[in-house]
Amino acid sequence: MKRIYIITVFLSVFVAAGMAQEITEENYLKLDKEIWEAYERQNDSIYALMKREPERKEALKHEFKKNLEDAQLRNEQAALRFASVPSGLQRLFWVRLNLPKDTVEAVWNRLPDEMKTSPYGKSIRMHLDTHQIEEGARYADFEATAADGRAFRLSSLEGKYIVLLYDGISCMGEEGQNELRQLYESTSRDDLEIVVYCISSSPEQLREDYVEKMNLPFTLVSDFKMDHTPFKIIYGAQARPTVFVIDPTGTVVLKTTGVNPRDLNNIKLKLRKP
Repeated sequence: MKRIYIITVFLSVFVAAGMAQEITEENYLKLDKEIWEAYERQNDSIYALMKREPERKEALKHEFKKNLEDAQLRNEQAALRFASVPSGLQRLFWVRLNLPKDTVEAVWNRLPDEMKTSPYGKSIRMHLDTHQIEEGARYADFEATAADGRAFRLSSLEGKYIVLLYDGISCMGEEGQNELRQLYESTSRDDLEIVVYCISSSPEQLREDYVEKMNLPFTLVSDFKMDHTPFKIIYGAQARPTVFVIDPTGTVVLKTTGVNPRDLNNIKLKLRKP
């Protein structure tokens, strides 16, 4: 769920804070380091307490969650405050999906022109001007290049189930990869396709990282635009993997992060129905 900010209060707080600390790339990187070092220290403290008092394990799990939420909030606040420096603007793009668009819009409008026209400035602008794909919406078509060098369009698969992933194959581990392979091998390509949008800078990297190293049987595609691909902006994807299930009518019936065996099993059950 997006965090709620009251724009007028938010901006006044950050103007006041900016007077106390100069908005520079160096200061942003210093603050970012402090945020995540504090997060790690607190995690270590909670883990040590869990070892000393195992009977409190379940209660302390909540403290891990709260610590992460606190760090994420500070991370978002720092990105908003330091959006006028390169690393701050990059971080703002990375956390854009956690923030109300009117908050991001207010910050973007106050950026210097050179930041607005930078790659991350343009990508944030595209995010603001685009309605992101959610469950229940029709899929958005896109063009890319497949690992075998052929041109790819998502619309070429319409009429069958599509499991579409925003990268993250290496993040899901062997268990998640095996779940996907099992789904792929137990279904027909007439009924289902698994498409992975890969974060690659070139066709050579796509083949090396995803075909040669992982030997994946899925349809592997990329437009080689890395962080600035319209695919991730239009589909509202940042975490890897973000998984979309598109039904034969072209409707996005599931949008989630990570690979859940239950979701994959539900697809199998639907394919078995006459």
